[in-house]
Amino acid sequence: MALQRKRPPAPAPAAGSRNSKRPANSGGPTKSDYRPRPARSGPHVTAAVNTIVTNCGSRAKRLLRSDHPRLPAPVVLKIARTHPDRQCFALTQARAGRDPLGPPPPGVPPPFDTRGPGEVLSRLARNAGALDKVADGLLDLPVDRWPTADKLSAVLARAEAIARQGRAMKHLVRSAASRTPGGGSVQRTSRRHANGPGKPFDPRFALRDVAAAAGVTGKNARDLPRVLADTPPTGAQREALLVRLGDLEAAALRLAAVIRSQGHDNSTEPSGVFGTYVVFFRLAQPQTGLKIGALGTFDFPAGVYAYLGSAFGSGGVRTRTGRHLTPDTKKKWNIDWLKPHCVPVAVWWAHDRQKVEFQWAEVMASLPGASFPAKGFGAANNKTARAHLVRFVEVPAFEEFQRRVSALALDHADVHRIVVANWAAAG
Repeated sequence: MALQRKRPPAPAPAAGSRNSKRPANSGGPTKSDYRPRPARSGPHVTAAVNTIVTNCGSRAKRLLRSDHPRLPAPVVLKIARTHPDRQCFALTQARAGRDPLGPPPPGVPPPFDTRGPGEVLSRLARNAGALDKVADGLLDLPVDRWPTADKLSAVLARAEAIARQGRAMKHLVRSAASRTPGGGSVQRTSRRHANGPGKPFDPRFALRDVAAAAGVTGKNARDLPRVLADTPPTGAQREALLVRLGDLEAAALRLAAVIRSQGHDNSTEPSGVFGTYVVFFRLAQPQTGLKIGALGTFDFPAGVYAYLGSAFGSGGVRTRTGRHLTPDTKKKWNIDWLKPHCVPVAVWWAHDRQKVEFQWAEVMASLPGASFPAKGFGAANNKTARAHLVRFVEVPAFEEFQRRVSALALDHADVHRIVVANWAAAG
């Protein structure tokens, strides 16, 4: 009689595993035993191998066709989609037993891994969105839920470094030649909408998210000189790079301003965060034939005047509105000729990601009783508005203004207000 080979007992599944409830002595294969393994052949894998061999030499073919545990088919496909320099680096990593797509070992510089201006543009948009998400999240949270002081300090340092690198890259792009002249206009969309709602902000991961953005920004800064030399951008790509780099720098500076404003009380004055504002002045006595710089000479009836502006520079809304509330300043903006005759009465502002001054001007012009004594006042860059100085008999209803600007976008930042009780102390 022939001896029958006994089947060895199946190993018991680990506690908590998918099949842990099956008795250990039940025997027989499970569904997981029949899961397909990644194939090392097929048209896509063959094409990926050929791409890598073309870039890294014939010696790479034997490695890629072997049963190397670090080079399953999905990894080979990912490697083939990277820059040739990165492909060769990945094979070196695999031969050393390291993750082919992982970071280099200490002391080894990272490989060049940027395939052209389009890849840089994609990274810039993602990074700006990540920084804005952290800034918005902090603004929406009570201070007692913010990260610890040491983590905030680390976030601030990284945000400032990103801003510096963004400025340096803008200078590099401006000085680079492009394949085609000109560039035309670049479509700009609100980063708030471009990134979508995504996951809700979690302050525990603020440092992680900003550190990741800093790492990618550093990679862009390292790779950009070679990108510009090897694959010069078209005129349109060059303009788009400048726009996206400006967005990244603005997002980094805004995040830094939010951190510095920790604990600020908006009921006392605007903070140093960027934003859009309206300063209301009361003109008790009419002014006839008042010269407003190079704009011209105008008659200003008595009433309340709303002056709209944006503050996206150093000091944010606090510094800019403080200047407007100070009577004796250097004549720079149109309002500097009118304000010595007025008394400021209120300030409204919001810390939105991007400038909404033009939209606010439309809303202000639509309020009951609005008029425009000086055409073009404060609206040199806004060709569709009659002026960014609007006259009313009294300060318009704040709640109505807030409702209308909030209707412009579902995620418009909150509008704050203060009453200027003591003009002489302002600024």
